[in-house]
Amino acid sequence: MNPITHSAMNTRLPLTAAFLAATLVLGACGGGGGSPTTGGPPPSSGLSDSADPRVARLGKLLDRADTLRMSVLYGRWSLSASAGGETIEDAFVEAVSCTGTRCETTDGTTTARDLLNPSAGIDPDTIAAALGTRGGFDTVTTDGGFDVRETLPGHSVSVSPEVTGYGFWGAHGFAALALSGGPITAEIDGTSFSGDFSMVQAYVTGDTAGTNPAGTGSATWNGIAEASPTGAFERLMGTATVSIADLSQPRVGVAIDVPGHAIVAPGWTGMPLANGGFRSGTAGDDYLEGAFHGPGHEEAWGTFDISDYVGVFGAKRMP
Repeated sequence: MNPITHSAMNTRLPLTAAFLAATLVLGACGGGGGSPTTGGPPPSSGLSDSADPRVARLGKLLDRADTLRMSVLYGRWSLSASAGGETIEDAFVEAVSCTGTRCETTDGTTTARDLLNPSAGIDPDTIAAALGTRGGFDTVTTDGGFDVRETLPGHSVSVSPEVTGYGFWGAHGFAALALSGGPITAEIDGTSFSGDFSMVQAYVTGDTAGTNPAGTGSATWNGIAEASPTGAFERLMGTATVSIADLSQPRVGVAIDVPGHAIVAPGWTGMPLANGGFRSGTAGDDYLEGAFHGPGHEEAWGTFDISDYVGVFGAKRMP
């Protein structure tokens, strides 16, 4: 993660991608089938220990996933000097680019789908998982905390985030919105600071179709969405509708409906299709990227990232 400079103090906070990765790990899904990259044994978490058969289905889905899409990560922190007089208040935006099953942050650190498997010093036994259903999807809510400390010449930062991940899955895709926050302490050039921080991240994974829906007439996929404002990190629940008006000349429209919040962009109404995927905009600016999943294009999954909101959606094809 690129460090943020506070010009008045000429200091840098060294929150790097290691911190980003550790936070995303816990906010993902808490386990449920082993690392999708290595196929290793499942972690000892609330999910993997559950006798609920949905957990086994989630594990199989993660094992065969071929795509990972992540949104831009948004965060902010506020620090005050212990002796008083000096403060640091800033926000950060960390771009994440993905190709296939691997993603990179802007500082070159590479992450992979094993982010879905708790690691990086996190004790999976501290993760609490609650399974449920919503709008025809299986859901999981995970909660847990951990400590991360980084030290560079003249600087040290320690954070103790509590992360809550809101995930949902069908037969061919899994999506999650991860909210994290907690206390942060730092020592910068001999001055001690303390304060708090918060972040939000959204991502989707699964097995993509790789081909465009075909046929005649129209088609509709209905489902759900999870979102958060980028300025006040909180969970927002809504619905998602994916539509193709003419399958013989397919253009994809996506509508995200969160009551009381306008999550929409002009380019989301007629996106071209390529190998079953669709996208519009650029990261942080009316951005939406998704794909059809499953051999029969049974599902559609994606992420969105506009200036005011970030989130994910999943939808199932209607008869």
